[in-house]
Amino acid sequence: MPAIENRRWLLAAVVFAALVLGGSGIRSAVSWYERPFPGVLVDPDGVVSSLGLPSWEGFQKGLRFPDRVVEVNGWRLESTEGRYRASTWDAAIEQAAREGQRSVRARVETAEGVRDVELSLVPFDPLAWWFYAGGLMVVASLYVGAALIALSASPRGKLARAFATAALFTALFQFSIFDYHSSRDLVPFFHVAYALVPMSFFTLALRLPDDVALIARYPAFARIAHGLGGLLAAGMLASHAMGWTTVGIRGVCATLVVASFLFFAVTLILRFAAAEGDRRRTLRALLLAMAPPHVVIAVGFLLAMLGVAGSALAWFAIPALALTPVSSVVAFIRYDLWGSRALLSRPLTRIIIAGMMVALTVIVCSACAGYAGLPLLGAIKVAAPAAIVSAALVVFALGAGDRKLFPARAEYKPTVEQLSEELTLVAGPDEVADAVERTVARWLSCERVTFRRIEVDAADAPGEQEPRAAEASGERLIGIDPPPASASELSLTLMFRGRLLGVLEVGKKRGGALFTSEDLDLLRTIGNQAALALAHAHSYAELERRRREQAAAWRDERAALIETLAAEITHEVRYPINFFRSVFKRGSSDQRLDAEEVEIGCEEVERLERLVMGLRRVTHRKLERRRLAVEELVSRAEMLLRDQLGKRRIEARVSATPRLSCDPDQATQVLVNLLSNGLDAAGDKGTVGVTWEPSEGGAELVVWDTGPGFGGDASRIFAPWYTTKPRGTGLGLAITHRIVRAHGWSIDPERRDGRTRFVIAIPAADLTMTAEDEVA
Repeated sequence: MPAIENRRWLLAAVVFAALVLGGSGIRSAVSWYERPFPGVLVDPDGVVSSLGLPSWEGFQKGLRFPDRVVEVNGWRLESTEGRYRASTWDAAIEQAAREGQRSVRARVETAEGVRDVELSLVPFDPLAWWFYAGGLMVVASLYVGAALIALSASPRGKLARAFATAALFTALFQFSIFDYHSSRDLVPFFHVAYALVPMSFFTLALRLPDDVALIARYPAFARIAHGLGGLLAAGMLASHAMGWTTVGIRGVCATLVVASFLFFAVTLILRFAAAEGDRRRTLRALLLAMAPPHVVIAVGFLLAMLGVAGSALAWFAIPALALTPVSSVVAFIRYDLWGSRALLSRPLTRIIIAGMMVALTVIVCSACAGYAGLPLLGAIKVAAPAAIVSAALVVFALGAGDRKLFPARAEYKPTVEQLSEELTLVAGPDEVADAVERTVARWLSCERVTFRRIEVDAADAPGEQEPRAAEASGERLIGIDPPPASASELSLTLMFRGRLLGVLEVGKKRGGALFTSEDLDLLRTIGNQAALALAHAHSYAELERRRREQAAAWRDERAALIETLAAEITHEVRYPINFFRSVFKRGSSDQRLDAEEVEIGCEEVERLERLVMGLRRVTHRKLERRRLAVEELVSRAEMLLRDQLGKRRIEARVSATPRLSCDPDQATQVLVNLLSNGLDAAGDKGTVGVTWEPSEGGAELVVWDTGPGFGGDASRIFAPWYTTKPRGTGLGLAITHRIVRAHGWSIDPERRDGRTRFVIAIPAADLTMTAEDEVA
């Protein structure tokens, strides 16, 4: 709440100051409309001004800035404390006009010496008044409006404050510049504005569109710049108070104005040249909106300083001043450079634009009336009500015409919004068709509205005819194809990505009224929305079908997973069962068990217990690595396969030296699976073996057999459920592959020298060659 209250007080203060100063400037300007004057304007120091038309008599007789009037009609111009030198000039001109004199004699100091000139008293013509008085008042009002918009959008923003400051000082300068050369009621305010305008534009150039490094690093720079401007203003105010001339300080201010405007334009150009992407687009808009008018104004000031009176460039300076606040505000709002993040109100924008157009109409009508010989106030009194009434009548007439002749235009937004809301609540193609028919029938008074939906398969058929005329809109095509039966009917084909989805048919209007272009535009928009809604409905139906299929597939996959788990458990416990069966058979024949067999039996019981615990967690069991001799792993596997081996033996060429970091249970399972497969493949007369072979990166554990080799698809040898055995499960090698990869190893099958080999590559990090190495 405090921030909102502060903003309101700030805006109220700006509005109040603008009303007071602007009202005073306008009152002073109005008093000079067709007022007698000697064909030249002078400033408070009695210096000839560059402000004026080239046709004025003073300029025609060679008077130029900075020529100085020293005497008029025998009255000498002298400055005293609290009184301007030009006060004597004003009093002499007023007395001569009151006495009916047709001219005044003035003595002027020029660069060539002192001259005496006779100047005729003529009315201040309307063209000059509108150009240098009324026009500047209007431009100043635009700057005040731009400042209010900036402060309303972002009262705390640095850029908004800098822009508002520059706009308000510029407005004050324009409110007071004509008064400075005529009535002289706002001379102190002119001095303040003249000194602070250039400083404001120096600062604004460094903040647009964001702070340059200098401002970001030294925030006090802006305050220092305005402080220097304040010193210049104080110097001019003090000089006038003491009766001194201000020509020198005003020359400095004029130079600063030219420099600041050129600096502003050059800075924008340089920042635009260095920008990229979105920032470059933003700066391009600012450059086009703000740089050209400021260059024109700067050149105009420069020519005035050089004494070029009524330069042709001045005819462009006033329009440039008028366009600058408007184009600047548009650029700032479009790219939100003030950082307000506010919503742009279309009704408010239309009101502002309408107000500006009414004001422009009043100005043009008043200027034309002035040339017709009417007084200014009378012209304004006639033009203002006429412009307001005309604007209201135009708005009313356009609205009535739209409602009567083009009802689709008036119904466009509510119809589209209503249809959009209805389409968000439907999912089926038939519901979409019903919603479209209801919407069209609601606003378009016609005999019938039919939406024929075409099935997707039928739309994709090659025999479907293309519409005779089509309009592209993104990836949709909305075609217009009137049926041959009646020229008063419309038929719109709805297509999405080249696929025909439906046809919207509209019958004759009731009473035989004509269809309008607005009707067609709204129907096209409805067709676009209907095409999107139908495509969405078809996609939704397809998504539902696939979801059901996926749910069914997931159920099948879950059943297969359970079956796989059961088969893997069966595979895991088969070898311990075979071992214990052989032990029990030997026990029934009174054969004693040796210590090794008892140890292996205990280890197998523990392994089964760990398997059961792992199943309870329903997760893959973590590897529990420890160092184990490779020879010991081979021995354990051979003991578990004793029944399958019978009288055969495993040819193991493995020394007791290498020790392996592995999970003993799972590593044993790998050897058991590979050796079991090898025994089945080799048969009773074949041979099975295990070989340990050192390699560059570590070592290779090779399980081989002399069987016939791979059968079937070798690329699927490790795939679950893939087997070439009549009674195989297809899980042994899949389990082996998973365990090997879990250890970080690799396994590859190959056929070499009449042997089938499974080569397990083990990295050096998992190996130690001696017990001393392990301790180290």
